[in-house]
Amino acid sequence: MYSLIQLKTLVSCGRDLAPSLPLRRGFLLIPLVLVCLAFPPRVQAASDVNPPPDGVYGGSTAEGYNALRHLTTGGFLTAIGWESLASNTTSSYSTGVGAGTLALNNADENTATGAGALLLNTGGAANTATGALSLIFNSTGSDNGALGDRALQNNTSGGSNSAVGSHALFSNTTGDCNAALGDSALLNSTTGDNNIAIGCDAGSTITTGSNNIYIANSGVDDESNTIRIGDPAIITDAFIAGIPAGGLAAILFDYNSGSIIIGVGGAVPFSQAPLIVGTAISKTNNTTFTLNKAGVYRVTYTLRTAAASLLANVQVHVNGAGVGPTAALVVAGTSLSDQVTFVANAGDTVQLVVGGFALTLGSGDNATINIDKVQ
Repeated sequence: MYSLIQLKTLVSCGRDLAPSLPLRRGFLLIPLVLVCLAFPPRVQAASDVNPPPDGVYGGSTAEGYNALRHLTTGGFLTAIGWESLASNTTSSYSTGVGAGTLALNNADENTATGAGALLLNTGGAANTATGALSLIFNSTGSDNGALGDRALQNNTSGGSNSAVGSHALFSNTTGDCNAALGDSALLNSTTGDNNIAIGCDAGSTITTGSNNIYIANSGVDDESNTIRIGDPAIITDAFIAGIPAGGLAAILFDYNSGSIIIGVGGAVPFSQAPLIVGTAISKTNNTTFTLNKAGVYRVTYTLRTAAASLLANVQVHVNGAGVGPTAALVVAGTSLSDQVTFVANAGDTVQLVVGGFALTLGSGDNATINIDKVQ
């Protein structure tokens, strides 16, 4: 007889996993299954299959104690290992390589490689398990793929799941259509559906959430319909097609309200609280803006002048030096606008500086500036 102590040593996970209590109970069933399958070799007669499945009988092949022992009409089966496919009678096109693989199986088109893989499967079809104890508790779940030690180990009836990596989808029981790629990806997910996790420990925090996508992010317990990419404590920039190469979009918009005269060499003020998206641009004071990241920036401005204004000009200054063309006022009382694109370093400052003559802005909202990081 097989002792429980021996079995516990054989299947010890080596991890302190919170959801493992039902698993430990489940492992108590395994010795009972094995006892029902066979007596110890010293008192058990040779396989009763007649003729023996040597590759001729239904296109099946068996090698190992009690492999394909109960085969009747099933065909094109391969069983290599102790008790491999021992209970299979009429199903076909399955392959078991390793001790106990597909021991209770009587369904079609299953493939198990590794000790205990798909051991308790009875009616689940079209499953592939590669790795010790992968899909061991699967009973009726179909169309699952498990590659890695204990991948999808606790799955019972969940279907259309893909797990690649040691302990990937380890705790899944009835969840469907999940995909986990990476060591311990979706480790604790039990009943959630349609989750995708890529990376070591990706999505390992969630238990019942569904419709999530995690890439190199452990997720948040029980959330659903969420996308998380990267660890916010580590990742500082993102590069995605359609988004500037220097990172996510960064924009600042500000304006001035109220008539004002700006002397030669003075900077145009922007008196309102700015609208800011991202962290690459900030407002230092009413006349100065700071570029916090290196990259390519674009400044667009419009000034509405008073009828009494002299024909002054305006230029964008970076760190006090003019950049790009000078926009000159041709007719007093009209608008003055331009756009300048330039390369900047982190910490550079931007101002809009008046030259030539003093410039008088009209009443109301008379000046706008838009700064955006384009690369």
